[in-house]
Amino acid sequence: FTDLLSGNQYYPCAGPCTEMCLLEAAAQSMTDTASGREILSGVASAKGVITDKTTGMEARMMGEVARATAGMDIDTVNQILDKLVASYEGDYANAPAGKTFQECYDVATVTPTEEYVKVYDGAKKKLEDLGLVF
Repeated sequence: FTDLLSGNQYYPCAGPCTEMCLLEAAAQSMTDTASGREILSGVASAKGVITDKTTGMEARMMGEVARATAGMDIDTVNQILDKLVASYEGDYANAPAGKTFQECYDVATVTPTEEYVKVYDGAKKKLEDLGLVF
């Protein structure tokens, strides 16, 4: 045991408003949660190096997946992760750039666009099809 808390920041290759970005965040969240990580601190899409390429939807996916993963059998988590990562890992070299915050959010109300909500719902459905229960 240690007196230190261990946290992790996520850096998906894909940019916001893409299924790949959300699935990358989901895989990291599942891994950290099942491994007992103390702090999940957020998601910096597009490797965290491009201006305006991070939104709250990636963090939302991280949180929802962490809650769904908590308490799951580790073998089940690993089975889901194997399928999940296999679904996008071939695209790392050509990850979709996604959109800027201004393109996938209504800046005046700070809410995701209908397009991003559809992408999010599609990614969540894919996770459910793989066996994650929200």
